[in-house]
Amino acid sequence: MRSDIRALIVSIVLFGLWGTVVTYPFRLVSNLFLKTTQAVVGKIPLPAIACAFLILALAMGVTCILLWLGKMEISEYLALLFSILACVIYIVQVVKTRSFSIEAAFITLVMAGTMALVIFRKTEGTRYVADAFIFALPVSMFYECVMNPLYRLIKADIYALKPFIVVPQTSIFSDVGNLLNIPLLVWGSFFFILSLLPVMYFAGGRKEGKIRN
Repeated sequence: MRSDIRALIVSIVLFGLWGTVVTYPFRLVSNLFLKTTQAVVGKIPLPAIACAFLILALAMGVTCILLWLGKMEISEYLALLFSILACVIYIVQVVKTRSFSIEAAFITLVMAGTMALVIFRKTEGTRYVADAFIFALPVSMFYECVMNPLYRLIKADIYALKPFIVVPQTSIFSDVGNLLNIPLLVWGSFFFILSLLPVMYFAGGRKEGKIRN
């Protein structure tokens, strides 16, 4: 399957199941990046809109780098690396909260399944898992930049479509407000589309076929 088509399929599935246990391992990794980036950028004395755009640009930049790595042989092992990272993040959470949840079973399943795909060289399946971790960042940014402002504009219940679509209560653009009397939805959508263009470019043309021996 063409890499751009695979990316589109994965992104749609992630968006539609964003609030479910199915996407939990992928959300763990994207949330770690987002929280870390927000903490770092928050210490820089910049206007709210500049901080929001910087966080968005960093997220999309990392996505482009990962997609660029998808043109190399190492791409087959990105899925394994991210699945292990998700497992480590969850273990840290368990140690802090001293409680398990149903998500633990799915994280274990994803890691075990990814290891099996790599061992048996099921390249296409491995690339779907890798893309799920990679495109969790853009999907997360879509919820932050578009879905949150949209729900605020129409005053919709963020839990109306739970557990499938769960919109965050705040977003990276929340402090921007209706800057220059321009709706927050316009600001978020404009910058998201702008940052999405290089991601779309790198999403296509990645390697297809099996791992070379």
